[in-house]
Amino acid sequence: MRTVAALLALAACTASFAADDRVQLDPFTRATQGDPRCPQQPPPLLTPEDARNEAHVRVERGTRCGMDGSCEAGGAYKRDPEINEAVARAIGADRRFANTSVWVTTMRKWVTLQGCVRSNAQRRALVDFAKKQPNVERVFDELSVRP
Repeated sequence: MRTVAALLALAACTASFAADDRVQLDPFTRATQGDPRCPQQPPPLLTPEDARNEAHVRVERGTRCGMDGSCEAGGAYKRDPEINEAVARAIGADRRFANTSVWVTTMRKWVTLQGCVRSNAQRRALVDFAKKQPNVERVFDELSVRP
């Protein structure tokens, strides 16, 4: 009887895993973890269908920017992993942000900051700091203030 229950539980877990077969296209990493109260931020995940649609849009965007010379060979997304790592590393190394919990996502040299900071002044300083990092074109602020 326990074997049947174990097999049913295993089948349910396998089915739920297969049903949540989402894809992460953009680099995502945690830069700081100084606020244990801050909720964990999930990576940006897409369904397989949405990922296929997004891939099509990205190919078109890369072709267009390559043809008009506004991006380097390889497309607008080529440097995103290294930009994401560099921004996260820089934020993590800056003592002004030691008491924050921040996650970084990069798409097309556009950086999104998520997580928790202690004040609006710290939030502004963090966003300004991210904007000044090499190869960052735009910063989206999705930070929460948690005093």
